[in-house]
Amino acid sequence: MSKEKIDNSEIKYEKEKKIRFKALKSSIKALLVFTLLCGLIYPFCVTIVAQTVYPYEANGSQIVVTLEDGTQRVFGSELIGQQYEQPKYLFGRVNIGVTNLSPESDEYNDLIETRVNERKEKLKAIGYDESVVPAELVTSSGSGVDPHISVETAYYQIPIIVAARQALGQDISEEKVREIIDKYTEGRFLGIFGNEHVNVLLVNLALDGVL
Repeated sequence: MSKEKIDNSEIKYEKEKKIRFKALKSSIKALLVFTLLCGLIYPFCVTIVAQTVYPYEANGSQIVVTLEDGTQRVFGSELIGQQYEQPKYLFGRVNIGVTNLSPESDEYNDLIETRVNERKEKLKAIGYDESVVPAELVTSSGSGVDPHISVETAYYQIPIIVAARQALGQDISEEKVREIIDKYTEGRFLGIFGNEHVNVLLVNLALDGVL
């Protein structure tokens, strides 16, 4: 091999080496810049804005109540439904709870069927007429933890709630329960999307005098 070819090969190798080094250097710089922007600056700015403008929502819409002794207690989140199975409470959608089962799996469908059948038996034992029970009371939402029901479904339960609480010695009327339901009825999204809906947890806390 001639000396000229060897020199050209060395020059070519050096050029490729510089190009690879330059590419590696650029990649490292990009990694550091985007780590700083996306990993530190952006989360920090979003957190500051959220805690300043929307602190309640940013902290999970937690329902915090100050008790008579001055202590504070978290009763849950407005966004996550809880399971109420006593006639003195407003029933929500069938609560599946948080699960890692696939919605397409047989196990998930079996779980839904089990919970729905349990709810039907409880409603029947309480005194609800199965033939006219609103579908919301015997079905689950897509998330399995929907905290809302329709206004009509909430009104439907008023007589049973009043009867159960009066049997326990609580002086309460159907008008009072209706007022509580109306108080915690939320309007349509942006005023035009969806329907009015009732937050079950807030109503039940109000019925117990917590709110």
